[in-house]
Amino acid sequence: MKKHSLSRILSVLLASCLALSAAGTARAAVFRDVPDSHWAAGDVDAAAAHGWVEGVGGGLFVPEGRVTRAEFAAMIVRALFPEELSEAAPGRPWYEPYMETCVKKGVFDGTRLDLGAGADEPMTRLELAVAAANALRLDGAKWPAARELEAVRVPDLGAYAAGEQQAIRAVYAMGVLRGCDGQGVFAGRENMTRAQAAAVLMRMSAVEREPSAPPEGAPTDDARQSAAYEAILAMKARYPEGTRWTNANSYAWRGGIFNVGYGCMGFAFLLSDAAFGEAKAEKVAPVRLEDVRVGDILRINNDTHAVVVLEVRENSVVVAEGNYNSSVHWGRELPRETVDRADYLLTRYGA
Repeated sequence: MKKHSLSRILSVLLASCLALSAAGTARAAVFRDVPDSHWAAGDVDAAAAHGWVEGVGGGLFVPEGRVTRAEFAAMIVRALFPEELSEAAPGRPWYEPYMETCVKKGVFDGTRLDLGAGADEPMTRLELAVAAANALRLDGAKWPAARELEAVRVPDLGAYAAGEQQAIRAVYAMGVLRGCDGQGVFAGRENMTRAQAAAVLMRMSAVEREPSAPPEGAPTDDARQSAAYEAILAMKARYPEGTRWTNANSYAWRGGIFNVGYGCMGFAFLLSDAAFGEAKAEKVAPVRLEDVRVGDILRINNDTHAVVVLEVRENSVVVAEGNYNSSVHWGRELPRETVDRADYLLTRYGA
């Protein structure tokens, strides 16, 4: 259900194309004031790569600066509801379309925020908790069961209204917000920092969504493979044969499992998103040729190279790939033996 608007912000030189963004992987700081040692460095990098957060100029993010209501509204809309954002009217404040979207969607329900209510004022933990809970519900998040909500222990919960209490319990249960100390005190009047807001966005993106029933007349698997093929082939006009693509190229993926891919994996993620949009991926191993479909990503050559399947034949597949001799290559045929020896497959066709 999420419709994340991704951007290719990260650009990091790595030694081989098997390098993927994951916990503990070396990084090149996106912002000068968010070093490796910062507790939210990974979250800030990932949120920036998705285009959900922006710096303040000069290569700075100001992680400990207070996040304003307008800034958080923009973050939420970019992350979850970008397709519903209207264009800013000439001469009007930059944040108005974001605030307006949040008001219309109901993200601000239960708060005192509206289209013009203190947009430049700091966002409190209470306001953020209520807004995050509303946004997750609107985006189809899998809501905690009643027993899970009741099991949440917040020492200062009684300081808040009933509706606020439910929102606080929900974001705690879903791991979106945490207590301010070892006892789990919420401290809802405290202001949120920009780094904390980035971390919240990444935690919200990780919350499981409810599966949606396929609509009547949903496309068959053959139709989906044909659509995937056409979408991937359309990318050939933008990335023709021989386009330079090395480990310096990266791409933030919407499929889950990995946040960002570099080199060959980055190009595979790029084509995968073109074909499948927001669909989540599943990692499959061992691999059999009979299980491979158009648009699947194969990790081959002892986990050192990634390719995207363009065509499945009786005893082989035809692929597209990046960082093949430092460039984009279309149409290489891989025999069954290579496919069946693949380290794993990433598919977005669902169960």
